[in-house]
Amino acid sequence: MEQPFVVAEREVDLPRIIVWDAFIDPELVSGWLAEAVIVPEVGGEYNLTWLHRVGQPDTFGRIAALWTPELLVVDTTNLGRLEFTLHELPGGMRGTSTLIRVEVGMAGDPVLAERVAEQWRVHLEQLEQLLRGHPVVWPTRPE
Repeated sequence: MEQPFVVAEREVDLPRIIVWDAFIDPELVSGWLAEAVIVPEVGGEYNLTWLHRVGQPDTFGRIAALWTPELLVVDTTNLGRLEFTLHELPGGMRGTSTLIRVEVGMAGDPVLAERVAEQWRVHLEQLEQLLRGHPVVWPTRPE
């Protein structure tokens, strides 16, 4: 049986180059997805600490592809392959907007696919909030 993958999409009324930074800058990623350590180059680290998910182990990843400002592919230890694609669209308040597409190659139960898709839709909503100046304030992890 083929492993499922999940797709989540969101259109953001900002140019692609602005949105792109929120995928490769650790400070920005920490404002919408999870606390992040990122080395933005092929083979570089893409590690996430999930402060808001109790019991969720940290995600350790390596960047498999990086095509600025269009594609970021990360192979992870526990989420499978993450593929972030940014498509430039005409229109919007600044003359261009961005369609963000996230594909998650799941290594788990296909029944979880909808739950995973919903989590990524929430993450993309958080991303848009960050881009509008409202980053997520994560709880701190107990020492």
